[in-house]
Amino acid sequence: MNQKRTLSELISKSPFGPIQVHMEKSKQCAEELLVYLDAATSNDWDKATTSRQKIIQLEKDADELKAETRDLLPKGLFLFVPRGDLLDLIGLADEIPNTIKDVSGLMYGRKMIIPSQISTSFKEFSTEAVSAVTTASAAIDQLTEVSRLAFGSKASTELDKIISSLDSQEREIDQLEVVVRQQLFDIEKDLPPVDVMFLYDVINKIGELADRAEQLGHRLTLIAVR
Repeated sequence: MNQKRTLSELISKSPFGPIQVHMEKSKQCAEELLVYLDAATSNDWDKATTSRQKIIQLEKDADELKAETRDLLPKGLFLFVPRGDLLDLIGLADEIPNTIKDVSGLMYGRKMIIPSQISTSFKEFSTEAVSAVTTASAAIDQLTEVSRLAFGSKASTELDKIISSLDSQEREIDQLEVVVRQQLFDIEKDLPPVDVMFLYDVINKIGELADRAEQLGHRLTLIAVR
């Protein structure tokens, strides 16, 4: 089936439909990041190459979905949710695969290996960041249910729970990031300075995944209370 027609049909049923489709790509991309990081940490660059190609394709798919959704939401179209809110949501969601592509590119270009001294905390930190993206995806799914029930209290309560969980995750991820940074700081004198610089950049970008997920949650909350 033609993708544009599919998106158009989704919009006719719910304006959140295309955002759900886009967020599914973002979630898949985040899950693939864990595969990529595991391969890179294991110095398996054949596996990392395959994984990075998947990330690149998922990021491209997400970009195309964003562009097509914008085309299918003309300014004159009447929706019970403002067009600008929908475009802001999909714009925030689109930053997730973009960031993941950046992380994989930074590591791939230098064949960067995570030092063994920080590998355990780095894996926990990365896994929680990806989990935040999954929670944000669940929140978007719930927003569709909220709209279907005309923003009824039961569905809204469930959405509030998901957003609260997302906020808790973000705080935990912040703490994990502090731990990883401290561990890297403790060994950075033993590493090439350029490698250290890029490692900090990778850590920062993975932290941004959780930030983007939390921003999505806050935007969903604003839409739900309008």
